[in-house]
Amino acid sequence: MVREESWPKISSQNILVVDDEEQVCDLLAEALTFMGHNVFTAGDGHEAIDQMDKIPFAIVITDMDMPRMDGMELIRHITTHRNGTDIIAITGHTMKYKYTDVVAAGAADFITKPFTLNELEAKLNRLLRERYLRQELEHLAVRDPLTGLYNRRFFEKVIRKEVIRAERYDHPLFMFFCDVDRFKDFNDEKGHPAGDALLVKLADILKSSIRAGVDTAFRFGGDEFTLILPHLRRDNAEKVAERIRRKYESLELGPTSISIGVARYLKRGGEPAHDIEDMIRRSDAALYHAKGVMKGNCIHFDEESRA
Repeated sequence: MVREESWPKISSQNILVVDDEEQVCDLLAEALTFMGHNVFTAGDGHEAIDQMDKIPFAIVITDMDMPRMDGMELIRHITTHRNGTDIIAITGHTMKYKYTDVVAAGAADFITKPFTLNELEAKLNRLLRERYLRQELEHLAVRDPLTGLYNRRFFEKVIRKEVIRAERYDHPLFMFFCDVDRFKDFNDEKGHPAGDALLVKLADILKSSIRAGVDTAFRFGGDEFTLILPHLRRDNAEKVAERIRRKYESLELGPTSISIGVARYLKRGGEPAHDIEDMIRRSDAALYHAKGVMKGNCIHFDEESRA
């Protein structure tokens, strides 16, 4: 449970105010800016959609009665096409627009005119706290709690996305399997807290050795980690693997070392899921070869990935 005092200060959110009455837009924009938010305005639903195509908004505050595209149409559009945006609806026509209908269409809250700015601020802050809690839960759902890396569940989502991109744009895609050699011996000798600290250090090495926003690191399970590296030539893949190995070696965490198995995505002509399974199998086999045949502390590329 996240305690209220641990919430970050609610500020600097992108908020879009949509109302065909310019005076209302200006009043709300001034108030929301004073609260610390980045505020934009639109005169109707069409203008709002144009704005959202250019800028990501956390919150849209929209009037219901507007020309061309009214608030209900806009709410439905945002709900369908802007999944990460929350909506507060405002109306003076409570007989025409019912709370239940507006919320059913996708709005998070509903304010009836006339209203005070204190009421708006209270509803907005509640909604932003809910967004923060959702983001925290989403973060926990896809992250490994020990290392902070993405978990195996999220790996399956990312690998599918990267394979689709690799096929569409015909760029190379590599997968690394990394495993700590003699990790059990280390745990037995130093204790499990020291073993956990070792895994955290390895996670930090992986994060510092790959391209932020391009490559992705995962804790696959136990002392096994996975990397997905798109847009990478074979020689650069070798450099990344060697960089990881040397950084780990420099920590002098004897008797452990690190082994890395590498495979490149290959389109076999079948279903993408089968080709993904094939890449995972080949990178895992390359890791097995590095640890078993080559006795660990080394990097091994799958035979089909050497071209």
